[in-house]
Amino acid sequence: MYVALDREITDILCCPLCKGRLDLRDREFVCQDCATSYPRRRVAQGEAKEEVLDFRIDRPSYCVPGGLDRWSGVQKEYEAYHRRQRSRDNLKRYLDEIDSVQEIYTEEFRIEGRVLDVGGHQGRLRHFLSEDDVPLYISVDPYLEVFQNIVFQPNLFKAYPCLSKPCNFLACHAENLPFVARTFDWVHMRSVLDHFQDPYLALKEAYRVLKAGGSLLIGLTVRGGKSPLRTDNGLSVGSRSFPPIFRIAARIRREGFKGLTRGVLARVRRTGTSAEYQKTVDDHMFRWNYEDLVNLLDITSFEIVKEHWQKLPFTMCVYMSAVKPQ
Repeated sequence: MYVALDREITDILCCPLCKGRLDLRDREFVCQDCATSYPRRRVAQGEAKEEVLDFRIDRPSYCVPGGLDRWSGVQKEYEAYHRRQRSRDNLKRYLDEIDSVQEIYTEEFRIEGRVLDVGGHQGRLRHFLSEDDVPLYISVDPYLEVFQNIVFQPNLFKAYPCLSKPCNFLACHAENLPFVARTFDWVHMRSVLDHFQDPYLALKEAYRVLKAGGSLLIGLTVRGGKSPLRTDNGLSVGSRSFPPIFRIAARIRREGFKGLTRGVLARVRRTGTSAEYQKTVDDHMFRWNYEDLVNLLDITSFEIVKEHWQKLPFTMCVYMSAVKPQ
């Protein structure tokens, strides 16, 4: 229906844990070297169900490292946020999302060849890509149920007609990609580096799966550089909150002044009724500085080719392309 996995993709799959070769057995892949199995999961799609390959590392609960345990909690917050947004199916919000990044993919960067979209969600990047230029596109995301009940979002399909075509998708972690080395021409990471459990390992994995001369594109909110967010603005470098003016501007852009008003009134009604409502829920693991992003690309052996800052009201977002040297 909406999730696919072209036959040619099975030839480039490997064990995300040890990078060993895989055998297809019944409804799962099994690693020939470490014997780890990766099953097909069923996801609801209206009254029907479709299958998604699950290449996430499934540790027993008593073996989960502390950092990964924290990431799992943060990921659950993100998935809960996505489910709330899915139920609203706001056409204006989708169109604003497209408008905010249109220049990135149509004017500033040309993505072509074999493309891996890490943290690619439902594959909305396809809206900006030409099938003639991109013979293979794969979206990977740890959110297994990202396509669940997408059939009930008609406005999403109006904004992104590309979603009507099945997307090559599988579930995995950016730190453990299930693809053989030197496979892709582009790896795309938009608004995900601040969600990863281990950004260093995620970039090393991106480097591994890129062909020599292949490109990485990162889109990320940062402090420093040309960003209006500063480390000396009263917030610590590690702060996980943005100044209110940027949150307000983003909400107005998404939902208009009526949406902002509804949000304020709802917040007022909730105040005092529950301490839990007064907590600031954040689904990010990191808040990045521009200098740290540049340094991370350097120490993971990438060579920065170009940077571009997003237009208002998202001028805190930088897009950087970097190449894996020949």
